Amino acid sequence: MKQLFFMMLMFCTLIVGAQNTMFDVCPLKVGSEIPSTMLATTDAEMITLDSLVNSKPTVLVFYRGAWCGYCRKHLAELTDIKTEVEDLGYQILGITVDQASKLNETNEKAGSEIDVYADVAAETIKAFGLNWEVDDTLFNKYKSEYKLDLEVWSGDDHHQLPVPAIFVIKDGLVQFQYVNPEYSIRLKPVTLLAVLETL
Repeated sequence: MKQLFFMMLMFCTLIVGAQNTMFDVCPLKVGSEIPSTMLATTDAEMITLDSLVNSKPTVLVFYRGAWCGYCRKHLAELTDIKTEVEDLGYQILGITVDQASKLNETNEKAGSEIDVYADVAAETIKAFGLNWEVDDTLFNKYKSEYKLDLEVWSGDDHHQLPVPAIFVIKDGLVQFQYVNPEYSIRLKPVTLLAVLETL
């Protein structure tokens, strides 16, 4: 029995270790100040993150891109509670490494009404500790098997993607964060609303 337990523990450790190798992230913690970074609007105009989040309490949604079905589904679900989020005094914004010219595809494909911004040089996802680099093997697999060219979507060759995440920002500080390296699992809208009601 002890030997079986030890083998299971080793197996779980290997899985976690492999995941940590791929998603070696260290997200901003609750209480951290928001970094000053640049983002692009749908019109390719540059704007600072500070100017967006300092105007009012904000729910920041980091997503991989309009090409990601899980991201589109999540943005659609968050759109369903957008009015409730705003009634609680918050705005809800999306951030992706898709280039500015691709931003409208997010809302079109997701049926989303959330304002989204392009993290052109992956500066913001790095500042939030969410970035991970797609290695050459995975990049080529995406491109050949899934017909997904990350360089076309981002307009850059940095090969960086964010771990999907939600941050709640108030008074320039992180009040709550949800970060999950398993990209298919997202924070439920009902859970987000419950969190906002307590802050």
